[in-house]
Amino acid sequence: PAMMQNSSYAPYLNTALRLLDEATALIEHLTGARTPTRKPDGTLVTQTDQAVDELLAKRLGEIYPTHAVLSEERTTTYDSALRFTWVVDPIDGTTNFARGLPIWGVSIGLLDWGVPAIGAVIFPSLHEVFAAEKGHGATLNSLPISTAADRRIDNQHFIMCCTRTGRRYRVDTPLKPRILGSAAYHMLKVADGSALAAIEATPKIWDLAAALLILAEAGGVIRPLGGSALPFPLPAQANDFRTQSFPLLAAANSDILAAVSAQVTEIGN
Repeated sequence: PAMMQNSSYAPYLNTALRLLDEATALIEHLTGARTPTRKPDGTLVTQTDQAVDELLAKRLGEIYPTHAVLSEERTTTYDSALRFTWVVDPIDGTTNFARGLPIWGVSIGLLDWGVPAIGAVIFPSLHEVFAAEKGHGATLNSLPISTAADRRIDNQHFIMCCTRTGRRYRVDTPLKPRILGSAAYHMLKVADGSALAAIEATPKIWDLAAALLILAEAGGVIRPLGGSALPFPLPAQANDFRTQSFPLLAAANSDILAAVSAQVTEIGN
């Protein structure tokens, strides 16, 4: 479409997609570097996470010296004085990656004054690249995607859940649960119509920066769970996102969101 040419964000999306290819090449080069170590918070990290993080931070710094880069393994504090902030998750689904399950990806999002402008996520083992630019729809492997058109839920559809969903929420739904181990992938499977809904109990900003824009551009909707705030726009203040979670329910459309919302109850602490 002609509109794409005039868009101010298209060059940034092209850069992100190019960097995802570079990251994938690096990961293939580092095939052995999957032995995980534990971070202070108990989650796993591999040498590959760190190497990919370093590559993306370095390349983004070279290409856009005036932009900030937020990432899980490096700078976790948001500087609201800067217009553009890249949000990087070097490997979303690290446990899958470390243990040999193919559902893991590299995620790059760009925030413009705290609002997602572009998002791109690659899942190298699955040969899937999701992308979106604000106002221009979402794609999977360059083809347009949209959320499922279903307005009712039944037991022939999926709800994606994270490992902690069952500990924090009672979900009384006919939808079939699936736990695939990557917050971004759960959102993106709602975006491409594979699942009707997804619950993430503890996603971080780097899990969501690209995926939520892609979901929104594909027609999906979200609502926060447990009285938390929506992740975007980021408030205009300095904020350390290392420990901050954004529990949310995502759905294909507002009817599905309303139906599933009624089936999710927070388990009292």
